[in-house]
Amino acid sequence: MVASKKPISISDLLEKQGQRLGALRAGAARATSTLTQVEAALPSELIGTVHAASIDAEGVLTVLVESGAYATRLRYALPELLPKVLDEAGKPAERGRVQVRPKSAVRA
Repeated sequence: MVASKKPISISDLLEKQGQRLGALRAGAARATSTLTQVEAALPSELIGTVHAASIDAEGVLTVLVESGAYATRLRYALPELLPKVLDEAGKPAERGRVQVRPKSAVRA
């Protein structure tokens, strides 16, 4: 006779994975906050062109845009944008990087 395993409750599974899920939630919240700050600081002609933004541990702001044309325009706006975007410690981004990534390439 094969001994059956005791089922694991969902709450136990979530508790075991809680630290990982918590870290993911915190990272998502930081990225959302950064994107909100970037959108608020953008020149009017670039509003709606950015679909993701984050600041890494070295203070580098990475912004994802839909096309190369928007990327070029945003690169020119970075010097004014960087002091307005703060990391989780409240310090402004030190450097910026713009990457082209069509929304179809970003998984929701």
